[in-house]
Amino acid sequence: MHTIFMQQALVLAEKARFQAPPNPWVGCVIVKDQQIIGQGYTSLPGQAHAEVKALHEAGEKAQDAALYVTLEPCSHFGRTPPCVEAIIRAGIKQVYIAQEDPDPRVQGKGIQRLQEAGIQVFTGLCEEEARLSLTPYLYQRRTRLPYTVIKIAASADGRTAAADGTSQWITSPEARLDGHFQRAQSQAIIVGAGTALIDTPNLTVRHPLVHLPQQPLRVILDGNGRVPAEGPLFDLSLAQTLVLTSHSSSIRQKEWENRGAEVVLISADRDGRLDLKDAWNLLGSRGILQVLIEGGSTLQTNLFKTQLVNRLSLYLGALLLGSQGLPLFSEKIATLKQAYPLSLKSIKQLGDSVRIDYDTLHQ
Repeated sequence: MHTIFMQQALVLAEKARFQAPPNPWVGCVIVKDQQIIGQGYTSLPGQAHAEVKALHEAGEKAQDAALYVTLEPCSHFGRTPPCVEAIIRAGIKQVYIAQEDPDPRVQGKGIQRLQEAGIQVFTGLCEEEARLSLTPYLYQRRTRLPYTVIKIAASADGRTAAADGTSQWITSPEARLDGHFQRAQSQAIIVGAGTALIDTPNLTVRHPLVHLPQQPLRVILDGNGRVPAEGPLFDLSLAQTLVLTSHSSSIRQKEWENRGAEVVLISADRDGRLDLKDAWNLLGSRGILQVLIEGGSTLQTNLFKTQLVNRLSLYLGALLLGSQGLPLFSEKIATLKQAYPLSLKSIKQLGDSVRIDYDTLHQ
């Protein structure tokens, strides 16, 4: 029965995935006499955490009950009081925790506080499921860098566009809708200057079943000021835009700011090529848990070179574009010894397209 109750908490946690960041999406169930008497999941930042919502629902019945939670309860004051103190006050007798929290402000302190209060604490129940659900959060808290997903749509022979640059549409409507779901799971969507110029994308979430408290941040990497302040990316009624650039773009910077975009200078080489590690440190410091990369091939290649990629999400369409089509990556790899190794995680059919997810092996 313990597993069943924790699995219910995991289901609840997924309901908070779109609204909880930069906090983790957590689910909580309170059980007494083998019956669920309270449940909850993380609210918007600054509002009640999963444990507090479940305790509120359980009310006085929480006395001597068992609490199941997908992540170690917080023990520090942030925008809300510590969840462990609410658990202690409610008279909870046992706490089952799926995953310990690597956030330095918690990191075992929540468990210790509960034990000091005489509460029995059990860890590791459904830990693998919780880890998979919270992968971006756990990675960001451990490394201070955002979890990085590269999303690419390509033909069955690995081309991202035809020889003339046309690419709409390579994949099926079902695949494109799934891509919007991936956008919704990210707090920032990133493109290079080339993609911003060629595609003039919106980079917004447009999914009929997803309702976000706010759109993901749109990030343009443009070290030399190539992208003019026009088009959807500079329509701030759609979403906020951040331009990461260098001193080489001084002519453009005022133009971007006048359209309402935020502009931040980061390190770059003499040719205006941005320091991606510097960019990722900045994004991580802002509490961004996951970023989605949507092009282009130069940016994708450089991210692999700097070992910043965690996952490659490849959508393959049911067509062939031939040898003159644009390749997935711009780097020439002369021998298998220089190849980037990947680990296959999942395959899913989406209409007549296929989504293949790979993890990188350096993480």
